[in-house]
Amino acid sequence: MSHNIYNTEGIILSSFGVGEANKFFNIFTKELGLIQATAQSVRELKSKNRYGLQDFSVSDFSFVRGKEIWRITNVAPQENLFFKFQEDRKKLDSLVQILSLLKQFLHGEEKNEELFDIVLNAIGFLKNANFKVGELENFGLIVKMRILNNLGYFDKGSQKEIFSEFLQTNNFDENIIDKLGKVKKEAINEINYSLEDVQLQF
Repeated sequence: MSHNIYNTEGIILSSFGVGEANKFFNIFTKELGLIQATAQSVRELKSKNRYGLQDFSVSDFSFVRGKEIWRITNVAPQENLFFKFQEDRKKLDSLVQILSLLKQFLHGEEKNEELFDIVLNAIGFLKNANFKVGELENFGLIVKMRILNNLGYFDKGSQKEIFSEFLQTNNFDENIIDKLGKVKKEAINEINYSLEDVQLQF
């Protein structure tokens, strides 16, 4: 029996062990959306894929579709974001918040290339930015707004128009982060308002 192989870039949001050597993964992918997948014998020291299958890794994945779940056949690691940010606790916390939001709000397999680009652009900026006091919080709020807006959770409030300049691009610079400071209180209120239905607060 032949199996189609699907290749896509992705980010591992979380994982847990299954049995003695296997693992189960939640992976946000560019081509397939959020998928659940398993990898056989990946916890063994001899596994060639184990380094590309750690939490918060960005990798190029190859999958085949099983009866109920995807199976990972190959991994080409790009970068482990935990290792990248482990010396900067504040940046690591910001990354965790971004990926946790995705895990909470993504449901089912649905391609969302724009959202994937939002997240990758945010991570790219987070890696290289030297944040001044308050700027990292502003950055995190902008990322949350963009994610929630993309997923349709940011259109319930009455002040969305004041945030239009933060939502019309996926890019970041110091200017847009500084501007968020002027409407920070409103942004926090709007985010919380958008999340009332799921009883989550930032």
